Amino acid sequence: MMNRALRQLLLGLFLLSVNVAGAKTQTLWIYASVYKEYLSELEKAFEKKHPQIDVQVFQGGSEKLQSKVEAEILSKKPLADMVMVSGPIWVQDLEARGLIAERQGRKAVETNYYSAMVLIAHNQFPKEKRPSQFSDLSRPEFKNLIQMGSPLESGTAFIAVSLLAETLGWDYFKKLKENKIGSSGGNATVIQKVESGEKKVGMVLLENALAAVDRKSPIDIIYPQEGTILIPSVQAILKHSSRQESAALFADFVLSQEGQEILRKGYMYSVRQDVKAPEGALSFAELNKKAQRFSEVQMKDIASKAKSIKKSFREIIME
Repeated sequence: MMNRALRQLLLGLFLLSVNVAGAKTQTLWIYASVYKEYLSELEKAFEKKHPQIDVQVFQGGSEKLQSKVEAEILSKKPLADMVMVSGPIWVQDLEARGLIAERQGRKAVETNYYSAMVLIAHNQFPKEKRPSQFSDLSRPEFKNLIQMGSPLESGTAFIAVSLLAETLGWDYFKKLKENKIGSSGGNATVIQKVESGEKKVGMVLLENALAAVDRKSPIDIIYPQEGTILIPSVQAILKHSSRQESAALFADFVLSQEGQEILRKGYMYSVRQDVKAPEGALSFAELNKKAQRFSEVQMKDIASKAKSIKKSFREIIME
């Protein structure tokens, strides 16, 4: 019969082999501006399918992600394997600089969901006094009443400012300055300012507004008559990554029906037709009828002018 010491040794070796077999063999770093709770859901669901991959995330606003990645590139100590950013401008600049990995049969920069910039009003602000479109915000009766995010801090605010400057001109922003528009932070700041009553009207992402309405915030959503500003969120694998195959698995999971359903919970519009519109929102088809957006060519042009656009906004609104 096998003695006790030998049995314990064999059992120990068996348990060690089980532990090693189930151990994660690779760490994958994802830098994303997706809201933390839904990013965490994506991470857990992906790791369930690919238990050998340990997904680590760095979450922050688009401008914060840009600063971190650019610093890593400059220091020649890159950590990020993949970026997921709300707004394509910076990532398209990375692609133009040859820093994005090519994917066979797929675009190097992929849209993974859509956001839409809308207007909101405090629900105690009379309906007859509310704006019906973005251009209304330049009217003198909205003096001291408006809040928007800062394009110096928010990628989606930057897209909105760029498009409005293109369609309405910088004179529009000069009028907003005369109206003493508030501009700081990102979309969460806009929601806070309006729901507190400090401001009566805001320019904000629909997903933030829907989440606020769902938690009984005292705001109403206004779909601008001239169309919402449609903003594609994008994802891309960085060329310096030594884990591109694992990053590609994560990228594909985000675009799968399961991944898109997780993002839908965050009130984002899916890129898939088999995933419904966010709860409480217009259908994508209806939203898209009048949506304002840049073409891919225009996006690349905006990317090349990003510094000058931010400079113009800062000089007009913030100085």
